[in-house]
Amino acid sequence: MKELRAKTKEELIEKIKNCENVDEIYINLELDRDVAIALLENCEPKKIYLPKSKYKRSSKKIIKALEGVDVEVIPIAPKTGRPTNVDKIIKKYLDKKPEEIAKITGLNLKTVEYHYYKLKKSMK
Repeated sequence: MKELRAKTKEELIEKIKNCENVDEIYINLELDRDVAIALLENCEPKKIYLPKSKYKRSSKKIIKALEGVDVEVIPIAPKTGRPTNVDKIIKKYLDKKPEEIAKITGLNLKTVEYHYYKLKKSMK
């Protein structure tokens, strides 16, 4: 599944234009006509995942139209809250750099750096 995150609709559409064909895609903004058209023209997804809050605010007409062309729109609960044992998570990846660990785990880079260097220091 490809994740596309943006702060504005225009930024999201630009990211969609650079997207190759994918079967499943996650977008963090509301689904409207312009976004749906950009998705169909550039990505040709079979499933589109939206956060529940954005799904509720998306146009039902657009969702039905997408279902008419065999594209399923699925609301999902976004991951929220802090991981319980960040040190244990980061300990698994101490052979990698903090940037790579942040990408793999989905944790904030500053959080990863803090725990990474704390663990490295305690190992010496």
